Amino acid sequence: MSVHVYGIPSCTTVRKSLKWLDSRNVAYEYTPFAKVPDLAAALRTWIDSAGQDRVMNARAATFRALPQPEQERMKSDVDFAIARMVADPRLIKRPVLVAGTTVATGFDEAEWREAI
Repeated sequence: MSVHVYGIPSCTTVRKSLKWLDSRNVAYEYTPFAKVPDLAAALRTWIDSAGQDRVMNARAATFRALPQPEQERMKSDVDFAIARMVADPRLIKRPVLVAGTTVATGFDEAEWREAI
C-alpha cells in the first residue's frame, strides 16, 4: 500500500507526523500543498473520502479571520471552499494522509496506525 502525506513544510504537526512515520519505518512520499499539480482535484477527492468538515480547517486562525459570511459560505458551498483552500492552503487541515483508499486529516496516532 502506498502512503502519501501532504502538508505545509513549516507546520509543526506535519513535521511531527513525518517523524512519527520515520520512527516506525513507514515508507511514504511527502508533497507540500504548493507542489500538488492539481490541488483542486486532490481536495475534491479528499472531501469525497473524508468529508468537507475533516478537510477544511475551520479552527485555523486564517479561517477565523475571514468575514462571517465567507466562513458560512465555505461551510455550505464545496466548490467555493475548494477555491478558497487552493488560494490559501492554510485553510486545509494538515497533514493529509492518503494510505490506500483511506484519507485522514490532522495527526491522530491511533487513526494513522489504523490507516497504515
